[in-house]
Amino acid sequence: MAGPPELDDIDPAAFDDLPNTAVEIDCHVHFCMTGSFPLRLAELFFADDGLYIAEYAYITPMFGLGTKKHRREAKGMAAILEIHGLDEVLLQADSVVWHSYENLNEVVSYDGSYLGRPKIAVHPEHGRVHAYRLHDEDADFDDLAASLAACGQKRGFAVERRVGVGFNPRRSVARFFGRS
Repeated sequence: MAGPPELDDIDPAAFDDLPNTAVEIDCHVHFCMTGSFPLRLAELFFADDGLYIAEYAYITPMFGLGTKKHRREAKGMAAILEIHGLDEVLLQADSVVWHSYENLNEVVSYDGSYLGRPKIAVHPEHGRVHAYRLHDEDADFDDLAASLAACGQKRGFAVERRVGVGFNPRRSVARFFGRS
């Protein structure tokens, strides 16, 4: 019995005739993680018509992180994006949140300092704040921050870059109890 085909064995041109929305991506934030237990993987797409947040794959510390499931899931989603495009990523995600750029108040990137991983926080005008730690080890945080700033300037939302881990215990507890 043959195993799954490798990415190199698949011809993306075979899927060119499938319908799609033709949404162009300005900035893609790959392999993000949110939550405490279970963790959630996410991809953020700053596209020409707004911000798409695609969450997928629940990860637990013992059976997810310990077995590197998070890396396999993120690699699989990257392959789906490369072969099939944004439409299929949005279909494969467990949940998708979309924000128009008019609704985006601010996007804050934290460098993680020397203690943690970089973080992206999306602050919409209406709706809850979305916060994600970046786990893509190949990503250059300076390049990502510059891409976010360029996208914010082009699309009309504020982008701020901060030093630190981006964690406020008081605000986190208030959010847990639904007071934020």
